[in-house]
Amino acid sequence: MYKSGDTPDYVAALDIGTTTIRCQIINSRTETVGVAYSAVQLHYPKPGYVEIIPDKLLEEIIKVVKQAVEDAKISISEIKSVGISTQRATFITWKKDSGEYLHNLITWKDLRAVTLIKQVNSAWLTNVVRWAAYFLYLISRNKRYGVGSKLKFCSNHVSIRLLWVLQNIKEAKEAAEKNNLMFGTLETWLIYKLTGGETYVTDISNASATGLYDPFDLDWGIMTNILGIPRNIFPKIVNNDYEFGSIKTHYFGMPIKIGCVMADQSASMFGSCSFYNHDIKVTMGTGAFLDVNTSTNIHPSLNGMYPLIGWKLKDEIVYLTESSCLDAGSLIEWMLNTGFINEPTETADMALKINDTDGVFFIPAFSGLGPPINNEKAATGFIGIKPTTSREHLVRAVLESIVFRVALAYDLLKAERCENYKTIRIDGGVSRNNFICQMLADLTGLAVERQSSEMSVLGVAFLAGITCGIWSDKEQLKEFHETEKVFTPCTSEEYKNACRRNLSEWMVAAYRFKSWYKEN
Repeated sequence: MYKSGDTPDYVAALDIGTTTIRCQIINSRTETVGVAYSAVQLHYPKPGYVEIIPDKLLEEIIKVVKQAVEDAKISISEIKSVGISTQRATFITWKKDSGEYLHNLITWKDLRAVTLIKQVNSAWLTNVVRWAAYFLYLISRNKRYGVGSKLKFCSNHVSIRLLWVLQNIKEAKEAAEKNNLMFGTLETWLIYKLTGGETYVTDISNASATGLYDPFDLDWGIMTNILGIPRNIFPKIVNNDYEFGSIKTHYFGMPIKIGCVMADQSASMFGSCSFYNHDIKVTMGTGAFLDVNTSTNIHPSLNGMYPLIGWKLKDEIVYLTESSCLDAGSLIEWMLNTGFINEPTETADMALKINDTDGVFFIPAFSGLGPPINNEKAATGFIGIKPTTSREHLVRAVLESIVFRVALAYDLLKAERCENYKTIRIDGGVSRNNFICQMLADLTGLAVERQSSEMSVLGVAFLAGITCGIWSDKEQLKEFHETEKVFTPCTSEEYKNACRRNLSEWMVAAYRFKSWYKEN
């Protein structure tokens, strides 16, 4: 631990998101002393395809780390460890013997497999699994089987997109048959490249988000058998504080230890010090994710939420239950691109210029509607527009729709777990919007604590610092935890009732937009 008069140690925290690569240099006082950003260049070769060109991404990652070190005015040799946080469910395959990529990185937003998803979801084997699981659930009342009875593959799962690769890319299929295919989610590929091919692993938090992992058995699960995906293509699953090795000298002029690797939402939970049972954290980035720490207890939901591994450190394992809305920041970007707004920062003021939306509702279904509606064919749109509707009404309706989705996820969580929650910690770019944070507090009745920085970056910085001895354990990190602003729920019963009525009316509107698209 840093003491007055000592020279502080440094860790580099690298976060590769859907839209941004960022690196922060953080010292032993948890002060950010250097920072650099770069946009992730998404590639759209065909309608529905959303890719990242791997070598270009690697070049940008190296550049961003160098710029952050330069901004910190330190040398690479002063970096004791690097922590890595990545977007989940983005993957690539390559040949074991030559390292040749068989396609670009296929991101979690890619829709190329939607037809295949429909086929697999209606296949006889999938139905057999559902009925068998339902029978076991009736006998045992074990929710694990209840979840299986509602088995449904989605486009954001790695599973179906990987199956699409094996069915549609001839070289990938042939390589798999010859035991010459390597599969990796983003962090697996990145570690493999940075270590010169010496480390081929996936961390447990990223593995649990593929749709191929069994969180009950802590291994690749039955989904690989159902889909016919050979297990010999998968990397070893490891803890988040595993000995990942070091970044090769040719990248930065000297080796740097990789101290930890985590999926973005897990890193965000860790960075916000949400270490305990019932801690809730919401991240509002490109999408919105509500995660609750369920400690050592796995919570299989029957209503669309899903269990994940938060982190595994030595013998300690922490589970999360998550609900996701794939559209949040993407809605703000859409308003910007279509001319609704000039700057994202103006949206809160626009919403507060008026008392309500004048009966206008917006349904944010660019990626379908998740729990509790669960409809992938829903349409996006406004309803209730009148001659008196202004731009401010439309903008406020969009912002409210983001909050409604998160509030519904919280309602679902509370109904399933019947716990007394006290606060919601919130981070991500969209959380900078005061209107959204206050409305979330009013709808949930909980204090909303906005964190002072990007929590996924801080999470891997914390864990990397622990693995290299800068900090002793995660309990010590609570000393450095900061809350930028607290939004307290309104105490007026009349106002709270009005908020809940609006949410109920929004639900009615959302059901009008269900199943608009007959085919995916």
